[in-house]
Amino acid sequence: MKYLMKSLSCFLALTLLPIGLSIAQSTATTPTSTTTSGSTNRMQDLYDEHHGITKKRATNAPAGSSSPSEKPVRTKPERQTNEPAADQSTAGISKSDQATMDGSTSRTRIGIRGGVTYPFYTEKVVGIDPALGFVGGITLNFGNGTVSFQPEVNYTRYSQKVNAFGFTTKVATDFLEVPLFLKISSGTYAGNRFFLNVGPYASYAMSASEDGKKISLDGATGRFGFGAAAGVGAAIKAGPGHVTVEVRGLYPLGDTDNGFNTSSKTIFGQGTLGYIFPLGGR
Repeated sequence: MKYLMKSLSCFLALTLLPIGLSIAQSTATTPTSTTTSGSTNRMQDLYDEHHGITKKRATNAPAGSSSPSEKPVRTKPERQTNEPAADQSTAGISKSDQATMDGSTSRTRIGIRGGVTYPFYTEKVVGIDPALGFVGGITLNFGNGTVSFQPEVNYTRYSQKVNAFGFTTKVATDFLEVPLFLKISSGTYAGNRFFLNVGPYASYAMSASEDGKKISLDGATGRFGFGAAAGVGAAIKAGPGHVTVEVRGLYPLGDTDNGFNTSSKTIFGQGTLGYIFPLGGR
């Protein structure tokens, strides 16, 4: 009997030992796995937060379920710049192009001028008094700096009153004048300017009249004349060009028949208003 009880005890021990070992192993591995998984997830969250990584849930996962295979998606912050927005009115237009638009870079200009003439006598001439005439013509200007070249072609009438024997007659002579000026200007063509014109001129007596009746100059001498001229004025910016106001004096120095002389007692005065504008932008 004693031998039978000893054999039964050994059998129960051998049977229960594997079961106990299995239970002990299961109990030991379960907390470790959970602890390791939680620790790994926490470290991943800290890494993502430090590097600005946000997690994006997979779109194909069913609603209300969480997938352990979610992968973090790195998002880049939007780039910010402090550059001001381009002005639409001047976008794509350089300073040189703007200067071209207002004509300040143009080297060639053309204009018209017109006004009145009035002769001044340095000595009183008995029986002759000055009278108003007129002038009109075309102006060219070459150069865009302080100094430029300005030729002109003008049609001019100078008039005077002749008193003889108790009668007064108005005598006028029409000339084609071609001044060649050196123009000295202040400022720039982008704004208002003051200027001085100085240079020679040539003239040709085209016709004459007495009280409005034409007088033939065929065979007359001294029809080709020359002299010196000077004028001062202002150019006022208006649109693409300038309005010009000028007073000018012309002093005859001779003609092709009688040669050079400085004995003239007359200065032909002109007061004009005009407009000059640029041709092109270079």
